[in-house]
Formats: sequence, C-alpha cells, structure tokens
Amino acid sequence: MPKTTPPPSVSLETLQTVLAATADFAAFAPWEFAYDTDIVGLIDPVTGEVRIGCVLGNAGEVFGIVIYRRAGIRWILSMLEGGSEDFEGLDAMEGMDCLKIEFVPKRELAKEDLAVLKVAAFKPSGKGAVWPQFRSVEPGWHPWYISQAEAEQLIADLPRLTAFYKMLEEHPGLFDDRAPTEVPFLPLAMPQRALSPQDIDWRPVLLSPEAALEPFQPAGGVLDELRALKRLPGCVCEFDCAILPGGSFIENGRPCFGRCCMLVETRRGLVVGVSMLSGALPVGEAAGRGLIECLRTANVLPEEIVIGGSRFQSALQPLCDALQIRLTPASSLPALDEAVASLSQHMSGRGV
Repeated sequence: MPKTTPPPSVSLETLQTVLAATADFAAFAPWEFAYDTDIVGLIDPVTGEVRIGCVLGNAGEVFGIVIYRRAGIRWILSMLEGGSEDFEGLDAMEGMDCLKIEFVPKRELAKEDLAVLKVAAFKPSGKGAVWPQFRSVEPGWHPWYISQAEAEQLIADLPRLTAFYKMLEEHPGLFDDRAPTEVPFLPLAMPQRALSPQDIDWRPVLLSPEAALEPFQPAGGVLDELRALKRLPGCVCEFDCAILPGGSFIENGRPCFGRCCMLVETRRGLVVGVSMLSGALPVGEAAGRGLIECLRTANVLPEEIVIGGSRFQSALQPLCDALQIRLTPASSLPALDEAVASLSQHMSGRGV
C-alpha cells in the first residue's frame, strides 16, 4: 500500500501563535455551557468568505471547536433545519468540510501531532483531554493535518470565537426564541472591549439550491463499446454511488475514503455490477465511471435505471440518453438497500 506523505509544513511562529490562541479558547471550557447548536457566523475580513463556528463537548464526550467552511456550511445548516442534535446522523463523509480542533488525551495523538507540539514547545494546562489535535476535513477525504493557510485561518478565527463564547457565558439566553438557522454574526472589526449582544448581527442563513453536478463525459470509444452490449427489454436496475467507510485509497500521499458504485437488478435483487473508486474523485465523475464499470460487469443494458433522488441525474442523464436507458429518480432504492444489508451481514459473519 502506498505510504502517506508527511504533514504539510507550518512555520514555527504560526504554530506557536495558533497554539496560544487554542489555549486561550480552551481555558474557559465553553463546552460546559454552550451547546452544539449555539453556532456563530464569521465573515472573513479579507476574502468575504462565510464560516460557521460550533463548540463540541456539552455531552461530555468530545471536546473542541469546529469551523465549517464551503460545503460544510450546507451540512451544518441541514442538520439544524432537520432539528437534530445528532451531528453524526448524516453522512458526514459526503458533506463535511471544516477545520476541527479536538482536545484529547495525549495517548490519542498521532506521532505527527506529538512532533508538532514538541517543536513548538507546547505544554498544556491540566491533565486528561487537554492536548489539541488539529485536523482539516474535506468531503471524501480522511481527516488530515492542517496546512500553513489553514493555521493562519485559525489564528484569525479563534480569538473572535473566544470573544463570542465568553459573551455567551455572560448571556446564556442569547439564543432564546431564535430560529435554528438564524445565525449571530460577529462584526468584521471586533471592538476593543468585551463583546456584547448589541455587537451581534442576527441573520437568517438559508440553504441555497444545491448546484447540479457536471454532466459526465465518457472517454472516446466507450459509448460504442456499451452500445454493443445486449439490451434487456423490461429490465430495471437500481444504481447508487456512495462513500464506503471501510474502503480507503491513498491519493497524492493522503488517505481518502473509497466510493462504492453498485447496480442491482430489481426483480431478483441480484447485484449485477460493482465498482470501487476513490472518494477523491468529483462525485459526478465517480458516478459516471462507476455506472460504466457496472454495465461492463453486467454485460447487458437494462431498459431503466433507478437512482435515489435527483442528485446524480444531471451527471448521468447524458450517458443514459446516449445508451437509450431511461433514468428515473426515486425516493428509495429497496432492492439496492436489501443487497447492501445482506452484503454487510455476510461480511460481519452474521450470515446464515
């Protein structure tokens, strides 16, 4: 198996600064009074990028701070709109995009974490879950070590988040009677005093329609190859392309999750095609490549392919049109779900 590359290089000065800001944040243990849903909005004063901060730890299990960015903002707002406090309830590997600082016992730190803390001469205050572990999380990828640019982002964001949660401790009713997606945004220029509720700009942050996936374009000659397959009138198959936690790849020296594409014939519930791809691939490209490999394995062209929802439709529609296969979004994929459940049971050793 290919080896991973060393963590990104971060300057000593930056490391020491971000560790000092992290220690200031942890010193007053905001998880003792703040909930996962007590989120705060930040606007980058240089780029204008919106980010969402969230404390972890009120349940007494995981202690830290998460700063959602880019696609991660959609993920956290989806959680809040759904009214759930179970932040592992959605498939985080598909939508999670954030920077995370988790405070853990020293034994849980990787050797790379320990090396960084040693170089910076960091010594935590207290015992137990007091050692900071910095991670960058992007859709499809395993959590990874932060880069210089990400460390600089934390240096900018952490003091502002510290000021907010100190203010929240003084005003515990701040979120009373507020909608889940009504977010308190911090001012671009923070005041040279303790933050107050009057400094906060409450804004409703609504989910915009998710951008359609790019149409998949097969390589030359592939369509002719697939058109030559036998057609099965009346044959209906279900197809999905999902992150598989148990399968991983190394891409550019960094671990990513595997993506499993599966084609199941609905009448008999038979798996007729499976393809494993890297989770680092763009989702639409992975779906297109996976469907092609599944059709090759099946060695036939069904009359109809059913997909879960409309997520993959824009990516797969041109390919299915070219192959004269009807593509149908549906609210559920019962045959595929049953096949996955059976496969999982077999792999776990619980099969009969």
